[in-house]
Amino acid sequence: MNYEIVEMEPFSGSEAKVYSIIPEGEEETLFNKFVDENKVAYKDEIKDILKRLMQIGHTTGARESFFKHEGDKEFLRKYGNYVWALFDDKEKKLRLYCIRFANVAIILGGGGYKDKSVRKWQDDKKLSEEVRKVMAYAESILKQVDDGDLYWSADRTELEGNLKNYDNE
Repeated sequence: MNYEIVEMEPFSGSEAKVYSIIPEGEEETLFNKFVDENKVAYKDEIKDILKRLMQIGHTTGARESFFKHEGDKEFLRKYGNYVWALFDDKEKKLRLYCIRFANVAIILGGGGYKDKSVRKWQDDKKLSEEVRKVMAYAESILKQVDDGDLYWSADRTELEGNLKNYDNE
């Protein structure tokens, strides 16, 4: 699995770093692709998500109360609570999935529309695809951390090391 982890400059701040992933062979981050796919149909929800990301980076950090745990039981058993959805109120329809490292950092993935008739992400093809993709990236990133290829800065607030996870680098 080849990808680059990039800091999302406008959202990262003193309270939390916000990153996203550029898959190999693509030009934009998973998060930017999510915004592009949903900005017309869900303009207000996208605005709310952008505001929340600014708040996370610059004011509050990535508080657990802003997120809802996602992922499946096998992933949870193997790796722990790393895959989350940015929490929405009950009326919101968009889900944005991410990898959360306590209050200090999040890595944004993709997401999509969740019809209120859908109880679990596993019941929706698009959401299932997005969550499984984030779980796969989380597994790879956690392995990089375990192997020492990725690590936390001295002040434990930024990811450092090999942010470009390509086979040939």
